[in-house]
Amino acid sequence: MHEDTEQQTVTMPYTQSAEPQRHNRLFSRLMPLFFTEDVSPDNYPLIELQRRACWVGLAIIAQALNEIDRKIYLPYVRFLIPWESMIPFVLIVASFVAIWMAFRPMALKKRVGKSSASQSRPHRWQRIVLVMVLLTCIAGGIEFGRSIAMGFFMPPQYTNDGTSIDTNAASLLLEGRNPYTDSSILSLVRRFPIQPYWTTPLRQGQLADALTYPSTWELRTILDTDLKAGTAPEFESKVSYPSLSFLTLLPFVWLNIYNVLPFYLLCYILLVIIGLKVVRPEIRPWLLLLSLANVSMWTSVVGGNLDLLYILFIVLAWLAQDSRRWSAIFLGLAIASKQPAWLFVPFYAIMILRQYNFKEVLYRLSIAGIIALALNLPFILWSPQAWFAGVLAPIADPMFPLGVGLIAVSSTPLVPILPGTVYLALEAITMLFCLGWYWRICKQHPESVMLLAVLPLFFAWRSLPSYFYCAAFPLIILQAAYTLPNRGSRPRKALRPAWRLQFASPEINELPVGITSHAATRTLRFFRALGIRSTSVLSSKSSPHAQQQHSPVATYLPALPWIPPPQSLA
Repeated sequence: MHEDTEQQTVTMPYTQSAEPQRHNRLFSRLMPLFFTEDVSPDNYPLIELQRRACWVGLAIIAQALNEIDRKIYLPYVRFLIPWESMIPFVLIVASFVAIWMAFRPMALKKRVGKSSASQSRPHRWQRIVLVMVLLTCIAGGIEFGRSIAMGFFMPPQYTNDGTSIDTNAASLLLEGRNPYTDSSILSLVRRFPIQPYWTTPLRQGQLADALTYPSTWELRTILDTDLKAGTAPEFESKVSYPSLSFLTLLPFVWLNIYNVLPFYLLCYILLVIIGLKVVRPEIRPWLLLLSLANVSMWTSVVGGNLDLLYILFIVLAWLAQDSRRWSAIFLGLAIASKQPAWLFVPFYAIMILRQYNFKEVLYRLSIAGIIALALNLPFILWSPQAWFAGVLAPIADPMFPLGVGLIAVSSTPLVPILPGTVYLALEAITMLFCLGWYWRICKQHPESVMLLAVLPLFFAWRSLPSYFYCAAFPLIILQAAYTLPNRGSRPRKALRPAWRLQFASPEINELPVGITSHAATRTLRFFRALGIRSTSVLSSKSSPHAQQQHSPVATYLPALPWIPPPQSLA
């Protein structure tokens, strides 16, 4: 009896520790994919980039929590019902703070202190964030499956009235009719299964004296009345976006495919693929993980959100900034897609002015303006009044206050709804502040535009969450693709074409400079070829002399596979 007890005391610790050891081995194998084991000072840029990726992951998690239907948990926490609108407000502010931490410049003293504390890497909070992002990937995978099912195996469901109006605009154009004059929400309701709460109500007609957003029952009653009367003044019927918003849908409608969700899925997949092509190989696991965990952008795919199109062009414009023409062309395409892209224009001008000169700014903005005007000029000449009324509808039409920004606080007992001019003034002041901030940091952190350009919308009369969902993930793409150093006060000459530079010259501290020319050229060729083979920066054809002169960190820079490597870097 005593021997059996003694044997149990010896064997029990081994049976209890077998499972934790198995989990520890799995965790130890997973960590090197996301956190480098090389903590030498030369590898500090990668360590810092992985730390910033953790903050982007926190921003994505906060935005994913905002997508949880509050009807699920509010019945169990009834004390939050009067403060319901504060929940998305807090979550979006938390995502802003995390994004700010992702590009916040770090002081030299803190940088040295962190590099000296390398034995504790990765930090505990970084491991916790990684686990949280992995769990968020479950919800992202579900949304990805929904996008596949709804885009390819189900009839069109237009939960976003902008998508339904754009699809109808493409159909009208193929019939030879002007989309900006002949668009009607009633024809859409008769043609597609559109729910009343998927529309945009206006404060006119039966809702002229209302200020609070109407309920679903009220919208259903008013819509049924309008269907009988043949007019719907209470609902937005105009094509409210520039022409490229529906011109991109013409191939679908021409093929009698009215489910256009695959187009927006393609936009997001292109954004991910471009990111994988331009970032360092060590960041690709983070990029794949964040792209899957990005629930907010997956819901934008499911809803057919137009922000996916314009943000794709914005990212390309910033990646191709060393290419005078292509960067301006992408900016012009973004301007011709949706109005929030217009907010990026002054930031783009500041970035080019700080890096080149005022003449370069005029040249590029002229190209972007010509591209945007060329796509919209036929509709302007067709009916100038209808085009301006449609494009300015988000500002001019009497829409209800709605959003997750400052207007959400007005839905609580704290602050009443203020006049629209107050929100417009706050929006303008915030815009000036963001422009001044970007003037200071655009050389070191050009990717900060993803937050600063949309931050003024947080104080607008309407601050929909989709305005801010496309900030975090594009920011990590730009941040990982290049790091622009301080080029001093001297303006530099624009590189034309972008592929003249094959390698980025190292700084004194052996940190890589911007590789936007690599990103620009490889991105452009991606649209002309189905695949691009990956190569390393140092090809076997390079001379030994060239291999001795390149920076050690330059081995992480992606190469241009269609350009032969230079014989010398001197």
